[in-house]
Amino acid sequence: MPAEPSGRRGALFGVVDTSVRTGRTEPVIVEAFSRGLDWFRPMAALYAGILVWGRHETMLRPWVAFTVIAVLMGFSLLVLAFRRRTTWLLAVEVGLAVGGIFATLLADHPEDVAAGTLTLPTMWAAGGVVGAAVLHGRLGGIVVAGIISAADLVEIGTPNGGTWHNILLLFLLGGLIGLAVDLGRGGLQRYEQVVAERERLRERERLARVVHDGVLQTLAFIHRRGDEIGGQGAELGALAADQERALRRLVSQDVLGPRLAASVEGEIRRDLRLLLGAHEGERVSVSLPGGPVPLEQTRAEELDAAVLAALDNVIRHAGEDAKAWLLLEDHGDTVTVTVRDNGVGVEPAHLLSASERGRLGMSQSIVGRVRDLGGTTDVITRPGAGCRVVITVPREESA
Repeated sequence: MPAEPSGRRGALFGVVDTSVRTGRTEPVIVEAFSRGLDWFRPMAALYAGILVWGRHETMLRPWVAFTVIAVLMGFSLLVLAFRRRTTWLLAVEVGLAVGGIFATLLADHPEDVAAGTLTLPTMWAAGGVVGAAVLHGRLGGIVVAGIISAADLVEIGTPNGGTWHNILLLFLLGGLIGLAVDLGRGGLQRYEQVVAERERLRERERLARVVHDGVLQTLAFIHRRGDEIGGQGAELGALAADQERALRRLVSQDVLGPRLAASVEGEIRRDLRLLLGAHEGERVSVSLPGGPVPLEQTRAEELDAAVLAALDNVIRHAGEDAKAWLLLEDHGDTVTVTVRDNGVGVEPAHLLSASERGRLGMSQSIVGRVRDLGGTTDVITRPGAGCRVVITVPREESA
């Protein structure tokens, strides 16, 4: 099986490796945020430069402002060409944003700073918040928003309404974009799990076809020929039949054990075919659908217990030579399991009065279990004609 993709969070020196199954490094939404952010930086630096040019004649040290704008623009163009998102670059970006905010104290007059004039980076500083959210999710976005906000508070000294308004926007920006990124990465991870499960199921079905077309047919042929020859050939045929049944059970099960799959809602489901297929034996023949029949784990196990009780009744009461046939049908909203035998049968009245005589197998182990699942049980029997138990239960638990 191909190696699993590495973690989705931002690496220290680069982005994570490409997934071997989906061919993606990140969800589409993350890549869209990253490309948009690459173009946002130079445009925000240009906007900051226009604002500085418009008021450079009233500034204390305009050369400081132009130097800061040049550094921000150079970094923005470098990242746009480099297109590499790393934690190191994020740290540099946040450092430049904080440095640009503090450089406002050198470039502007103190009274202008106290009056709430725009910092030199203006909205360029928000790019660090978005970059942290894209690289490290909502936690990274909130942390960097806190750093930029602290720098703003230190720079202005006495914050005004506009300062608190900008700080609130920074936290909303980092938190909401980070949340969207986290949800996107989680969705991609679940999709990769589904793809991996499909690959595993296809491989299992391929192996099952190979075994069925070769080994199982050979064992079945040995069984038939052994019965025809008799004597030691019959013993050899019986051994082949035992091995055939064991191999059929193995093929019907998952190569990695019982298949437990977590659904999107988090509940555990089991393939009902695997549970019922394990009952196949010398006296029990099992017919199953070609596709999986997933049920919530508890419901599947309760239904399997009811079927097992019906098969136990066949073994105990139908006669030594009686055989049973088990049929599973998937109707979409409901599933039906039919257990039929060719045993001695019984009078319906005798079956109905069994619980009064202390025999609770039918009333409790079968009918009671199925009733608790919201299903129905039909029992058809008469002396000399065997017995048929039809169990129908809804796929999902009733509200």
